[in-house]
Amino acid sequence: MLLTIAIPAFDEVQNIERAIREARATAQEVAPSDAEVLIVDDGSRDGTGAIVDRLAEQLADIRVVRHERNRGFTGAMSTCFRHARGDWIFLAPADGQISMSEVKRFLTEIPRADVVVGVREQRLEGAGRKTLSRAFHLIARLLFGLKVPEFSSVFLFRRSLLASMRFRSASRSAALLPEILFRASRRGGRFAVVSVVQHPRTAGRAKGGQLSVAVLTLGELVRVAILARLDENAARKVPLARRDSAR
Repeated sequence: MLLTIAIPAFDEVQNIERAIREARATAQEVAPSDAEVLIVDDGSRDGTGAIVDRLAEQLADIRVVRHERNRGFTGAMSTCFRHARGDWIFLAPADGQISMSEVKRFLTEIPRADVVVGVREQRLEGAGRKTLSRAFHLIARLLFGLKVPEFSSVFLFRRSLLASMRFRSASRSAALLPEILFRASRRGGRFAVVSVVQHPRTAGRAKGGQLSVAVLTLGELVRVAILARLDENAARKVPLARRDSAR
């Protein structure tokens, strides 16, 4: 299978059906009979799960994985990555702020990239959340040595690059994406950046920006930066023959 459009969702009852139908229409356009839409319902309590289940019963190319309780950003994304079947995973939000059709531009980069990072042309955030986001990106870039300008929007990943990664980030933190980008860089992954338009949220509420998540993420960034380096340094010391036999 060429493509998985993966959508983590938590309490998006007003947005989820539109997001799924848009994702499905885009998947059918870019990879007819060779794509799927994967929804990870991250412990929603507002009726999101019922909508997702109804669509999955009606449409054969929709799959659902459900968390009984909310696991946060890293927990939901980890499940997306581990359950995707496509050679490429397009990770997109359920809130409608990034168009699913952007995957068409991302796919044009796959001959020369293993990770395609979406960077918003304009960031539609309140002052408090924007400050937290800037601090997060600055600290993560320093700790992980990342050169991409943003890593919190939308992505396209080569699944084989993620398959052997041991994720160290705690479920409820927001540390997973910088961890993955760091590990991909250490493994020789090629990066491309695509500019995307962020649309205003028309329904529901933003889930990011909580102070508790920010505090947890700060500690996780430091912890994971150390552990990921140890992991990747150890992997480099494994003889090639042993790595091949382990695949």
